Amino acid sequence: MPRDLFSVQSDDDSPLTLTTSPESQASMASSQGGFNDLPIDKDAQSLTPAQLRNKGANISARNDLHPYVQTLSLADVDSCVALENAAFPETERCSREKFIYRLSACSELCLGLFSTSDPDAPASSVPTYKTARPTNSASPTKKAVLIAHVVATKCESKTVTDSSMECPPDWQSSASSSDTRGHQEQGRTIAVHSVAVLPKYQGRHLGRTTLKSYIQRMETAGIADRISLLAHQQFFKFYEELGFVSKGPSECQSYGGGWHDLVRPSVLRPKLCGAWLCRVPVAHLTDETKIYEFSEHKSSA
Repeated sequence: MPRDLFSVQSDDDSPLTLTTSPESQASMASSQGGFNDLPIDKDAQSLTPAQLRNKGANISARNDLHPYVQTLSLADVDSCVALENAAFPETERCSREKFIYRLSACSELCLGLFSTSDPDAPASSVPTYKTARPTNSASPTKKAVLIAHVVATKCESKTVTDSSMECPPDWQSSASSSDTRGHQEQGRTIAVHSVAVLPKYQGRHLGRTTLKSYIQRMETAGIADRISLLAHQQFFKFYEELGFVSKGPSECQSYGGGWHDLVRPSVLRPKLCGAWLCRVPVAHLTDETKIYEFSEHKSSA
């Protein structure tokens, strides 16, 4: 289940360099002379030498991952299970069966943050290394190691429900349009069921970076009106900084209950005829009925 990703808080607030593929990593390394290009913040001059050394070590360790994001697929099931088992207590873990279902039914709603690693790299010691796939057949020792993921489905309600978290029985052999369990393709809410980061890499803004990238992708695709998830109250700050708003206690009793609904209304930007059609919510977030204004903005994208 979604939860705080930074139980080990970091003093480093500098942005994370995020590449988009192993190929782009190589070109970036060549053009920039390496990847240790994360800037020290403006207050660095006030830090003591020991604090500077610690900040620099944290930036270097984080940036040495050369992380990139890509859509998850059914081939990533074993890595998703390994990551979930490492990140969550047993009572809050997503089952292998549900991962198979979600990555089969709606993999486009699931995003992973990976690091290309060989047997001598730091990421080779993490639980997801053994399940990682080679980045290409020409370099079988280099693997795409899963560091973080966001896994979701779509639902028709405005918040995550117990039924949206279920796996429909016999989903592989039959599909019923009247079954409200699991992924609802016609739904306008993206229900996030898992936001996870390997414990070794928590506290390095990797979870924040992955979720930001996820939000941007979903809004650009224009496939939903909102993104919803469940969280415990002590973790509100993390999600509120990413635009989520608490809607109060959730009716969900899955995974032990005690959850709160958090919702982030989307700014939808489906590309249309060389322009971006922006759907912007202008009503107050607590209103039941959303009012939208439409305007076209030219984009060079």
